[in-house]
Amino acid sequence: MPLQRLDGDRVDTVTRTYVTAFVETHLRGRGTPLLDGPTARFPEVRFHRP
Repeated sequence: MPLQRLDGDRVDTVTRTYVTAFVETHLRGRGTPLLDGPTARFPEVRFHRP
């Protein structure tokens, strides 16, 4: 898989958004569709489903 170049602000946005979604879903019990699969909002994120 080729590596992508992302600027620091984009990395920060993606990381914060996905960590927040994880916390909301798994710790607060409030499901979020962000963790359901790929989204056009974050095309650089890949999902791995074994």
